[in-house]
Amino acid sequence: MVEKKTPLWAMNRGKDTIGRRENIGELLLLAAFFLFCVKYIFDISSILRRNDLYNDALVVLTVSLPILKIVFFQRYSLRRLALTALVALPVGISCLLSGNYLFLNGFLFAIAMQDVDIDKVARLSFRVKTALIALHVVAYTFVYMTDPSSIRFVYRAGFGPPRHIFFMGHANLFTSYLIWACLDYIYINYKKLNVFRMVAIWLVNLVFYYYTGTYTGLLILALTTVLVTLDILGKGFFDKALTVTAKYGYLFIALMFAFLTAVYTRLDGRARIMWEAIDRFMTGRMWPGAYVHETHGFTILGQRLRVPPVFYWQGSWRDAFLPFDNYYLGNLYHFGVIHLVVIAAALIAVCGKMESRDKALIIAFSFYGIMQKEVVIVAVCFVLFIIGKYLYPMTKDRENGSTGENDDCETTEAPGGRGDPQKNT
Repeated sequence: MVEKKTPLWAMNRGKDTIGRRENIGELLLLAAFFLFCVKYIFDISSILRRNDLYNDALVVLTVSLPILKIVFFQRYSLRRLALTALVALPVGISCLLSGNYLFLNGFLFAIAMQDVDIDKVARLSFRVKTALIALHVVAYTFVYMTDPSSIRFVYRAGFGPPRHIFFMGHANLFTSYLIWACLDYIYINYKKLNVFRMVAIWLVNLVFYYYTGTYTGLLILALTTVLVTLDILGKGFFDKALTVTAKYGYLFIALMFAFLTAVYTRLDGRARIMWEAIDRFMTGRMWPGAYVHETHGFTILGQRLRVPPVFYWQGSWRDAFLPFDNYYLGNLYHFGVIHLVVIAAALIAVCGKMESRDKALIIAFSFYGIMQKEVVIVAVCFVLFIIGKYLYPMTKDRENGSTGENDDCETTEAPGGRGDPQKNT
């Protein structure tokens, strides 16, 4: 049933007012996203510096610009407005209580997606990432060749071959940027993908894997390659499987890790040996959740965790682990269950409407969160924009290129499936 829209801005519009307002709103979101990407790279880069005043200005802009769009450049039915407020209030409180301001930005960006072309967001994401990766790789190569003693490496579990970080905080973080730049490229060029392009993407990742030693990116790239291949060669045959996995995979993984961390201290014998083998395979990403479950428990709206730098637990001395590398455990025990509930509910609600390329990235997003917390930082992974695309889809005026002569604005269902691709794909 068509949902009537109630504009928050004045009802008396001129002939071209809708088009102008929608274009301005889109520009506001793209500008906020670009500035957020700039701020985040300043936060993690070893070669780029900014003062506190500059950082504060970026914080204000990246929060205020999407809010400006949400309030003045979007239209809502009373039901959608009430639901948005009902979800935004606990999420906002949770972000403040736990200090999860990066998710707060992503949440605002998702809400601000009405009448925004997702392909423009993906292209901006890809271009910013590739520019920043190129800058850091060139600078790192120059320093490595001229002053190698100044280069800092990281090591897996304190030993093994050195892992290069390319001046971006950590080898895993650099790989996160790289793999999601590749997934941005796949998303933008989904209809144009061929063997040559996929081989080129694999070669780039294999070259950098030699230096970073981060296998998570390769696993996610392999998963995405399989999904894309099944979708393209299957010509829709596997669409139902993609839909079910995208819709429920996130929830299943969240529940699985909640269960595994809750039962650890109750296990013994072979069951505990198997649990610890899984934890070793994940390079120690599970036991911190088990520790916090036993000592602090989980909360709905998040908590500030205070963990000693070194502590004795379960028969051994352990180093502090915060923040969690496992995204699901980070939300469950640190940032609040509300974040997991909101995203799981959103995916269940909208995945049935999604295009195949959207489903592929949603699945990659869900599995990537097992190993990396950066999955909901939109400067790294833009999947929250995809969720927002379907929760706040194009209005009928924007879809049809209307000039705004009809004041009864309506919402159209977002397109789905390979047969109805998004415009400008």
